[in-house]
Amino acid sequence: MTTSLFRNCVVALFVALLVGACGSSNKISGAKAAYVAQVDPICKNLRSQLGGDLGSDPGKQAAAVADAVAKIMAVPKPKEDSERADVFIAALNNVNLSLQDVDQSRMVNDQTRAQKAVDGAKANAKTAAAAAKQYPMVECAQTL
Repeated sequence: MTTSLFRNCVVALFVALLVGACGSSNKISGAKAAYVAQVDPICKNLRSQLGGDLGSDPGKQAAAVADAVAKIMAVPKPKEDSERADVFIAALNNVNLSLQDVDQSRMVNDQTRAQKAVDGAKANAKTAAAAAKQYPMVECAQTL
């Protein structure tokens, strides 16, 4: 076998492996899979605690989201995709802040501000779900 033929075989093998790896993007392994395995159950539990549409019981919902965010932040993020995890966590934290704003707005009977805060909570919930879906998570990818 000549050197150039051997080199071409090695390049072809490398390209085949690379294409195969790119084609299997839905499968995750290692630290990323461990992260998903720990975070997805937290999201499932959170959805069960929310008890309705965002803003229906904002004080209780904000506390549940804050608790979930704290638990998620305690899970070590995989180095290979920590930025997407940061987006997911930030969006969930913003849901918490928006729900706190809804609660406070309703206490002072400011319905306009409360509605804007509900809209913000829903928008941030969609952002969190989108980031989770790209990760890919299953439970967290469902909008709150």
